Amino acid sequence: MGGFAAISTDENGAWAADGSVSRDLLEAMLSDPYFDQAPPKSTGFEYFNAEWLRSGISSCAQENISAIDVQATLSELSARTIAQSILRFAADIDEVLICGGGFHNTDLLHRLRAQLPDTEIASTETCGLHPDWVEATAFAWLAKRCIEGKSGNLPTVTGAA
Repeated sequence: MGGFAAISTDENGAWAADGSVSRDLLEAMLSDPYFDQAPPKSTGFEYFNAEWLRSGISSCAQENISAIDVQATLSELSARTIAQSILRFAADIDEVLICGGGFHNTDLLHRLRAQLPDTEIASTETCGLHPDWVEATAFAWLAKRCIEGKSGNLPTVTGAA
């Protein structure tokens, strides 16, 4: 697996759906200590990036994993870690609402439903908020709180001061 720029976007997760999950790579990625941390936590490209992925691939016995299989494995990693967190920290729920780009990723939704077979997986649309509008709505609410001179943070939720 030489490069990571095989495609720029995996439209609806269709590319990942055509790949096969590499069990070695999945186990290597799941062993990252980040996944064992309790919430609140947050990260992004500063931690989970191409170098992190290369490190996971190099730790596998099967280093020549095709790009499409890496994509399928990343999709499975996402579904697995989301489901594990739900089962660990919110085991009594019976519904998960999906928003943002994840809502459009049918492969991810399929994998998430397989991980949480007794849980209803639905869009935030069921609550009257289109899944593509959640982030914009949150920023509008934060702007409103700022204008009002009120906090937009709940330290017990976010962990921020």
